[in-house]
Amino acid sequence: MSRSRKEILRDRIDHLGVHEHAQVFAIIKRYTNEFTRTETGALVSSESLPEDCISEMERLVAFYLDQRKQMDADDRVRKSLRKE
Repeated sequence: MSRSRKEILRDRIDHLGVHEHAQVFAIIKRYTNEFTRTETGALVSSESLPEDCISEMERLVAFYLDQRKQMDADDRVRKSLRKE
């Protein structure tokens, strides 16, 4: 797996909220127990994650970002209707 693919996934995960991070972590825990808990979260080496785990996380993150984009579009429509 390419390093750039993992970096893109990491950057996309950084834009998620706390509850979404928890769901991503739940996926990670299904595939490995090699992580370090910190005060601000958990540290995971992408080297210890199998391809299936990375793929599942990518699908989940894409879903969350798509949903956020849809909600933002709906909000813009609602705001434009209020102005009329």
